[in-house]
Amino acid sequence: MADLEDSPDDWTAFRAEREAELVEPYGWLTLSGYHWLADEPTALPGLPGRWWRDADQSAGHVSAALADGLTHGDEPVDGVVDLDVAEYGRVPWVDHGETRVELLRRGGRLAVRVRAATSADRESFTHVPTFAYDPSWRVTATFTPYDGAREVEVASIRPDLNQVMHPIGEVSFERGGERQRLAVTKGKYGWGVEFHDPTNGSETEQWRQLHFDPPAAGSSEVVLDFNRALNMWFAFTDFATCPAPIAGNVISVPVRAGERPMRQRT
Repeated sequence: MADLEDSPDDWTAFRAEREAELVEPYGWLTLSGYHWLADEPTALPGLPGRWWRDADQSAGHVSAALADGLTHGDEPVDGVVDLDVAEYGRVPWVDHGETRVELLRRGGRLAVRVRAATSADRESFTHVPTFAYDPSWRVTATFTPYDGAREVEVASIRPDLNQVMHPIGEVSFERGGERQRLAVTKGKYGWGVEFHDPTNGSETEQWRQLHFDPPAAGSSEVVLDFNRALNMWFAFTDFATCPAPIAGNVISVPVRAGERPMRQRT
């Protein structure tokens, strides 16, 4: 049987770890730009050199002279640096002083994103607002795997980007007198769900995400601790590419647990 035991102290430790991650150098509070690569050499705002991609999106390229001050690894760039990245991935490409440019692939398209060692947002960060810890939102759910692989196209926080998700099954649990069902995906941070609920847009962000441990061998039970529901990266920057929840990933009752909005969005 899934273990429902937890304590406010465990949650406090989780919150401290979460907020330490947010203030890391070159973290999500330091982003300053996002640019889709064109298929011809193009200047990008605030960056030296020329940037482009192959017509088939197979690789990205940057061309710079020694005087431009770009470095790749620890080596100065004097010529062209080529790079590729897998779908959903992001890899460091070049640095310009304390500015770091990464290459990413989203929806089959290549883009660059710009980070810095620090920023005004990072320097002024104190904490992420949350609801008070509520043990009733630590619930047992049943995981039901899907038969075979699935692909689902979803929107993202960017209006010019859709993404493909690969749900592996669904979790279900009772809340508010109704059976709640959420499609589960497996990614960099393990198993998780992106979900909507009636608090979105007022008490919480447009949607949130929850990670959880897979069931033990021979079991279908998992624990969903919504006190650990997180804002996705778009809550902290205008340069995120976060996928929206899979259609139907809606909890019918307000989830007043986990993280609240970080800032007023425009």
